[in-house]
Amino acid sequence: PGRPGRSARYRAANPRALKKAKQAERQRDYAKAVLEYYKVIKFPSGKNKSQMLRVAEFGLAKNLFKMELYYSSSFYLTKIVRRGPKKSNKYFRQAFDTLGRLNSLVNLGQDQVVALFKAKIRPSEVPGEARGFYFFYRGLEAFADKQFKVARSNFKRVQPDSLYYLKSLFHLGVIANIQGESARAIKIFGSVIELAVEEENSEWIRELCHLNLARIYYEKKDFRSAIRYYAKIPRESDNWLQALFESSWAFYLMEKPNNTLGNIHTLHSPFFDTRFFPESYIIEAITYLKLCRYDRTKKSIRKFKQRYTPVLKDIQQILRTNKRKKSNLFKIIYQYRTRRLQSYRAAWPILDALSRADAYKQAGLIILTSDQEAALLRSAPRAWKSVGLTQKLNDFLKKKKKIAVKGAGIRLYDGAITFYDYLRELSSQTQLIGAELLLGKVDDLRKKLKIESANKKGQFIGGLQPLNIGQQLEYWPFEGEYWEDELGGYVYNIQSKCRK
Repeated sequence: PGRPGRSARYRAANPRALKKAKQAERQRDYAKAVLEYYKVIKFPSGKNKSQMLRVAEFGLAKNLFKMELYYSSSFYLTKIVRRGPKKSNKYFRQAFDTLGRLNSLVNLGQDQVVALFKAKIRPSEVPGEARGFYFFYRGLEAFADKQFKVARSNFKRVQPDSLYYLKSLFHLGVIANIQGESARAIKIFGSVIELAVEEENSEWIRELCHLNLARIYYEKKDFRSAIRYYAKIPRESDNWLQALFESSWAFYLMEKPNNTLGNIHTLHSPFFDTRFFPESYIIEAITYLKLCRYDRTKKSIRKFKQRYTPVLKDIQQILRTNKRKKSNLFKIIYQYRTRRLQSYRAAWPILDALSRADAYKQAGLIILTSDQEAALLRSAPRAWKSVGLTQKLNDFLKKKKKIAVKGAGIRLYDGAITFYDYLRELSSQTQLIGAELLLGKVDDLRKKLKIESANKKGQFIGGLQPLNIGQQLEYWPFEGEYWEDELGGYVYNIQSKCRK
């Protein structure tokens, strides 16, 4: 007989492969260690086959981690963790710990992390560093489902030495406010701000706390305090326009119409043409109405209709066309962000708003990281390819991207529906303003309009990942009836025409 086939040779060499893998690992030849461990998994043989498979699987994951192939490592680590803390699963705790550290280096994504929860794991069985990682994501999942009691319980389990502590504490503040404990929420957000000073890259979470504190004080009708916290958002931040818009309502309720109109004028500048602030026309209209500036009230309503009636039509078309395949919405938004989208131009403000949502940013990060890792695999040793390891890891990366796009698409589709409903509600409000204008019943208007819509109960500034828009903000110069205050904001100088 001739030479044995390749599979037969690997089977014969299997026990030796495990020894070679351990030796290569000691010598820090991680690429060779990965290859030998994979041979043990693909061509199992020997008396202690099951035990060798477990050793090889964790060894493979560990060495992929050392090569900074983090997603590839997570593929095997996740398999180990999902088997649960059984006696036969001796690497459960180590794999869980490694997975927790890995997720702090690259975001695994909600879908892959949630897959871990399918294993039956008692809280006492979650090891060391993985506790913060595990309980934070359990809390996040419950929070998304509005199971706030469960979410609170999980967030409280995250210890102060965990990388996930500040994010957990932040969500505890949000939950406290949702449940009507505003004093507790204020205290928690204050603690996050103080602790964040010691953390690197913590500017974003401090901004979120300032925005949420502003909203809490707005709810308490302490508008001066609300404005003070809105003013803490820097102009270069992606949250600055949101803070500017919300502070317009606070100024309106403080009966400072010139401040309100100054903020709104900034929002309506040509530079921010693709940003989604339809409610700004509502507050502009009722501010002018309060000043008995009826011509300008009509103009604000007219501008709202001119700008957002086409938006309603386009977003309705997007929702209808992509109802059966919601993952397409992620692709549409991606085309918009990369300036390759030519259709649905009227709906660009909504697509822009959706591109700033966590669902889009997280999926985009997963795609970027997967592509970077796939590029690294192209320079992997040829031997990896000959045994099928390169193909297996590439298949996992492709699947991970596909799952990320699908999950993000569903969440973004739901977000688009929310924006569509919101826009329809505002359209109804413009009709109400028009009717009141004809009747001259200015005093009844504020009772009928939902002026709290800028701060609905339970709403908070989400988005724990900042969006780098890659450009410096520019500002539209104001002339004539506008002037710049000492803080660099703009204020109108319009008097009321109402009869005393």
